[in-house]
Amino acid sequence: MHHENTPEAKGKAGAVAAALATALSFGGMFAVAKSAFGHLDPFHLTLARFLLGSAVFVIALLVREGLAALGTEGNLLVLWGLGSLGFAAFNLLTYVGLQSTPAPTASLLMATMPALTVFVVWVRTGTRPTASILGLVLLALVGVATVLGKGNPLAVLTGGVGPGSLLILLGVVGWVVYTTSAASFPGFSALRYTTVTSVLGTVTIGAATLVAGAAGWIPSPGPSSYVASWWQILYMALPATAVAILAFNHATRTLGPGNAVLFINLVPLTAFTIEAFRGHRPVIGELVGVAVTLGAVITHNLHSRRATPPPSEPTPAARSSAATEPEVP
Repeated sequence: MHHENTPEAKGKAGAVAAALATALSFGGMFAVAKSAFGHLDPFHLTLARFLLGSAVFVIALLVREGLAALGTEGNLLVLWGLGSLGFAAFNLLTYVGLQSTPAPTASLLMATMPALTVFVVWVRTGTRPTASILGLVLLALVGVATVLGKGNPLAVLTGGVGPGSLLILLGVVGWVVYTTSAASFPGFSALRYTTVTSVLGTVTIGAATLVAGAAGWIPSPGPSSYVASWWQILYMALPATAVAILAFNHATRTLGPGNAVLFINLVPLTAFTIEAFRGHRPVIGELVGVAVTLGAVITHNLHSRRATPPPSEPTPAARSSAATEPEVP
């Protein structure tokens, strides 16, 4: 009856706050990134972002866990592949796609993460998600589409899906595989998993940038381009990388991927709010969509918390299982 004061309840509350922080940081990322494209191409912007962001991760890991935590324990290639999916593929594909895709559309594609996560976990574990999980995921997506369609959720489909949107969607798939793979390393803390994969992923980003530059696909920006984009780089490296990714990995391990990723539906709502502050006046239909999405997120979280009694301290294997399977209400 009084589970709210247990360590597990407090841990879940912290994980919910972490998931919200991720959604808010990611929500502002699209407008910020798009504003930097006049000075830096997506490749150099992504490389600058993760050179700085990865440095923050490394410093934090050294302070908390020591130099030995930078080791891969014989999993170099696997971790490199995951880092390449979660950092290189997700960000490069997203930003290249963002050049030809409106920011609200890009944010809507981010909101497909819950559906993709449920599907990926289903394929990996063979465990069919419950009807309540599928229903709340769909409800949240309908709410997001209602916001972006100004009251008509079907309006987001009228423009079709362009190549930029397809690139963003592929990037989202890479991110989902990356985050749901964290449980394959139960001996790694969220900070260690994030740091090691971000460093390896940044190597891939650097290699891709060199290849794209040598092939003449992208320009070679000078120092003035980086100076002109200094605040965008800082925002994307700190709130939208160091804070957001650590927070999301923590939320994924604590709540499970099916629960944590539902909060990504708040990303387009954050982007919508930013547009409102820039002068966009919401219509009633958009406000209804906001209410539907928030209702789905809150209901899913409260329902799963009430349905799962606080167990004794879980073993590492149990924590791993909880992070790889959707929480069953």
